[in-house]
Amino acid sequence: MKRVPCRPTVAAAFLLAATACSEGGESDVALPEVPTFEGTIEFEIGDVDGDDPYLFSYILDVVADDMGRIVVTDRNSNEIRVFGPEGDFAFHFGGPGEGPGEFRDLCCVGFAPGGELWVRESARYSVFVLGSDGAEFQRVLRTPHPGIIGLWAPFTFDMGGDLVSVGPVGGYGDVSLYARLRVLPDGVVDTVLMAEAERQTVSQETVPFSRAGISGFMYLHQPFGPQWIHAHTNGGTWADAVTSDYAINLHHPDGTVALIEGPALEGPPLSESDRDWAQSRMERERDRAGISRHPFQIPDRKPPLADMFFDSAGRLWIVKTLAEGESVRNADVWDGTTLVAHYRWPSRILDSPTPWATESALYGVTADTLGVHRAARVRFERR
Repeated sequence: MKRVPCRPTVAAAFLLAATACSEGGESDVALPEVPTFEGTIEFEIGDVDGDDPYLFSYILDVVADDMGRIVVTDRNSNEIRVFGPEGDFAFHFGGPGEGPGEFRDLCCVGFAPGGELWVRESARYSVFVLGSDGAEFQRVLRTPHPGIIGLWAPFTFDMGGDLVSVGPVGGYGDVSLYARLRVLPDGVVDTVLMAEAERQTVSQETVPFSRAGISGFMYLHQPFGPQWIHAHTNGGTWADAVTSDYAINLHHPDGTVALIEGPALEGPPLSESDRDWAQSRMERERDRAGISRHPFQIPDRKPPLADMFFDSAGRLWIVKTLAEGESVRNADVWDGTTLVAHYRWPSRILDSPTPWATESALYGVTADTLGVHRAARVRFERR
C-alpha cells in the first residue's frame, strides 16, 4: 500500500457570533461569523512493507512546495523523499554521510523566500534546489548553535532573506535560554533573547546534584504544567506564549509587539492514566536528583493551549489541548490580531512534528499501533 485514501468523517462545525455596539448601546446587527473549516485525512503515504520509498523508519518533518509536492525527512535512512501532489513517489536525495548533499543527524526542512529548500542537521544547514526529478545541492552553512542542542528548534528567514536560527544559548547561569540567531551575510550573528528566564522556564526547577563523583544540574518539571511555547514564520514575525493563558505576544519585524487575546479557557481535566504517568515521572525525577520531595504538584487540569504555528500565508494557528478520547483537534487562526477562522482536523495527525499548513490543507504524520509512520495530507472544507 503506497497511497492510502481515507474516508471523510462528518463532524459538527461551530461558528462564532457577536453583536456590534454603537454609541447608543448594543446593536442587533451581528458581526460577520468566523468561518469553520473541517479537515479530513485525504491520503497517507507509507506502508509496513513494500517498495523502499514508502517505508519510513521515523518521519522527522513534512512540508509541501509551491507545486504541491510533499517533502518528507526520514531519520534512520538520513534521506529526504519527495512525492507528487497525489502521493506518488518522485525522487529521493541525501543519505548518511558528511559530504556535500549527505546528512548527519537529519532534522527539519523549510523553504527560503526564493524557493530553496534548507535542511537542518546537527552542525550545519544544507541548501538544495528541487528540480523535476532530483535535488541540486547548492551550499552549506554551519549552524550558529553548539552541537546538537536545540536541533529540533525551528528556523526561518527575515525580510532580507537572512537565516534566523532558533535555539538555546548559554551564559545565563544554570539554564540555557532560547534566542533567535540571525546570520548576516558577512557571517556575523545577531542574537536576540526571546523571553526572560522566568517566562522560558515556567514549570521548571533547577536542582544541583552530585553522585559518583559527578556534579551537575537536573531540571525538574511539573507534569502537565504550563509551558512556554513559540512559533516563527518567514519575514521576521514570530510569537510566544505560556500555555496556561490565551495571551500571545505577536512580535513584528520592527521590534514592536502586539497582544492576541482569546477567550478565557479552562483546560481538560487529567484522567487517571494521566495522573499515573505524572506520578511515575515525578518519582523518577526525584530519585535521579536525590531529593526527598519533588518541588511540584500534579495539577487538576491540563493547560488550555497545546501549541501554535504559522501557516504558509503567515497566519498564526493556536491549537487547543485535547481531552482524553477526543478525536478532533481545534485551532483558532489569527491574521495579525484578527481572528479569521477556526480549523478542525483528526487527532490522528501527531502534534510532533509540528504540522505544516496552507489555507486549504495540512501536512503531518500519523502512526499506527505498530509505530509505523506515514506522511498524511488533510484537506479542509468550509462548513
